Amino acid sequence: MSPAGLEWIDPLPVDVPVELETVTGGNRLLGEALVRRGITTPIAAQAFLDPLQYYRPSAPEHLPDLEKAVERLRSALRNNERIGIWGDFDVDGQTATTLLVSALRQAGGEVTYYIPLRQRESHGVAPDAFKSFLGRGVQLVVTCDTGVDAHQAVAYATQQGVDFIITDHHTLPENLPPALAVVNPQRLAAGHPLGNLCGVGCALHPPGSVC
Repeated sequence: MSPAGLEWIDPLPVDVPVELETVTGGNRLLGEALVRRGITTPIAAQAFLDPLQYYRPSAPEHLPDLEKAVERLRSALRNNERIGIWGDFDVDGQTATTLLVSALRQAGGEVTYYIPLRQRESHGVAPDAFKSFLGRGVQLVVTCDTGVDAHQAVAYATQQGVDFIITDHHTLPENLPPALAVVNPQRLAAGHPLGNLCGVGCALHPPGSVC
């Protein structure tokens, strides 16, 4: 027992496929660590342990709606439209916001951004703050690490003639908001290599293709 009265629970044992021994050199501890991460084949293990030599990234175009998002961002850059980035307050959201803002500004874009306050607004796209955000002259909204259930915000933006691009990795709602593009790896088939992208990973792909 620990001083706090909590009991240490060892992880359940796992079976390490014999095939993994060719990659781990018979190191049982390494094999177990790989299996616990869901890495059970030699090819997957090599890509994880030596990515420079063996990892082959999936094409970004596999992400649903990526091409729509890229084309709209290119149009905004060409026409000097003000792009508004709506992020989230956690580490994933802040890094995603930083990536989008810096990349689009380097591409010549006029970019503003908003990160909600945890104590007052919590996650998501708060209606009052969003109306004020659009009041900055935003002509295109791009979310990062949030927005997959932002039906109200998308509806309001549409009423104002503002296009809405969602980049998010959270669980899909029963119905997606009618945004111009919803870039979310949860929309991919089960087991797809891009399926575990975090919020900043989703945010990386549109500007990566634009720039």
